[in-house]
Amino acid sequence: MTWPSLFLLDPAQYPQRRRTPARRPVRPGRLLPLLIAGTPCPACGGRLLVTQPQAQLLTLTAHGHTPRAIGGHLRSTTTQVEGDLQALTAELGAANPVHAIDIAYRAGLLRRSARFRRLDRPPTDSALAALQGMAAGLSDSEIGQQTGRTARAVDEALRRFTRMHSLHTRPQTVSLLHCVRLLDDTHPCPCQSDPEATTS
Repeated sequence: MTWPSLFLLDPAQYPQRRRTPARRPVRPGRLLPLLIAGTPCPACGGRLLVTQPQAQLLTLTAHGHTPRAIGGHLRSTTTQVEGDLQALTAELGAANPVHAIDIAYRAGLLRRSARFRRLDRPPTDSALAALQGMAAGLSDSEIGQQTGRTARAVDEALRRFTRMHSLHTRPQTVSLLHCVRLLDDTHPCPCQSDPEATTS
């Protein structure tokens, strides 16, 4: 069982307050970044933790911003943003940035927007299967194997859905689907898929 490197079980390691200075002194000459905790796993109480910059990167990505746009917002380079996003994806145990956004919502690191209640044009069953596979980190080919379609047909179906709802990126699509509760919201804690999993 692979545990996300940002996953902690010890409640003593959780931040005591959500609103604290961005950095806290640890000892002279060293600073520890503030960690933001997600919601606890209902089974074991474990949480995923991210730093404030990582939380901001997740939020901007979920809102449909490209690495280039995020770089402009954060006064960073596109290459740096892509590297940070790739590192964060790995730390969350995600297959790709789209899957990372799904994990972030399920872990409580991202909050559902109250603006969205339902879709005026909900996806068909086949389209929903493709969207759920995309959120789970599957490639178009893998989704196609599960649904009996070609990778190109899957890509076209996903593009059709994003255009229909004026979405710009796949992470933004996952964000919308979580807001309207069309995706599984089970906590991503490893114990949910393997009850006997431990951190040892």
